[in-house]
Amino acid sequence: MNDELEYFLSQDGLRLYYRHWDCNSPQSMVCIVHGLAEHSGRYEHVAQWFVSQGITVFALDLRGHGVSWGKRGHAKSYELLLSDVEEFLKTARATYTDLPMFLMGHSLGGNIVANFVLTKPVNELKGFMLSSPWFKLAFEPPAWKEKLAHFVSGFWPSLTQPDGLDASDLSRDKEEVLKYQSDPLIHGLISSGLYTSVISAGDNVLESASEIKLKGLVFHGDADRVVSCEASEAFANKNELVEWKVIKGAYHEALNDFGKEDLIAYLADWINSKR
Repeated sequence: MNDELEYFLSQDGLRLYYRHWDCNSPQSMVCIVHGLAEHSGRYEHVAQWFVSQGITVFALDLRGHGVSWGKRGHAKSYELLLSDVEEFLKTARATYTDLPMFLMGHSLGGNIVANFVLTKPVNELKGFMLSSPWFKLAFEPPAWKEKLAHFVSGFWPSLTQPDGLDASDLSRDKEEVLKYQSDPLIHGLISSGLYTSVISAGDNVLESASEIKLKGLVFHGDADRVVSCEASEAFANKNELVEWKVIKGAYHEALNDFGKEDLIAYLADWINSKR
């Protein structure tokens, strides 16, 4: 199985790269949007299983991530992120004009995907999946830090700071933690503008979850110490079209935690059952 690294141009002229893992005679397609600070290459093991089940996979490097252009950990606006996903889906659709299409996002990508299916036309999509979506953090940041972030974002939205993530909170599998820590494409940064826009978008989609008109699946580890599992469950419970799956004991990256093989197989079955 080979992945091809290609690019398209964003609305504001950035080269945004994506990977494509293809298969013989695909029956459906899934487009993946990764989380903060990471990149599309970390989903190769997911793509391998999907491809074996007749699902061709596209995975985007968000602006400011992976090998895509843009300041690390920053986006000029949240709307541009939604526009990037829209162009990504158009690019994937141009490759396969008739396959059932699904959209999947992890963490930051889950926030973006949820807001995309809430606010954008979804005629091209058969369903969406959210992996540990970042709607709310799993902890309460100090009030002064929140106020400072909102203040700074008003006049210096591109100011980046370390994201403060402890890699050991991602997975119980120490090998996966080491792989994350040694990955040269992971930058560990977030800008004040991106942070405040994601927080606002998370609040918005939680409030409006019932308005989504597309079948979905939300899955989340109940031991996540990064973003709130309870917020994900609340989102799913507000919409009868959305299924909820809790992953017992898993940390933030359930797709890289113990039992990931069973979870990935479950996702492939869900996709093929909805096509």
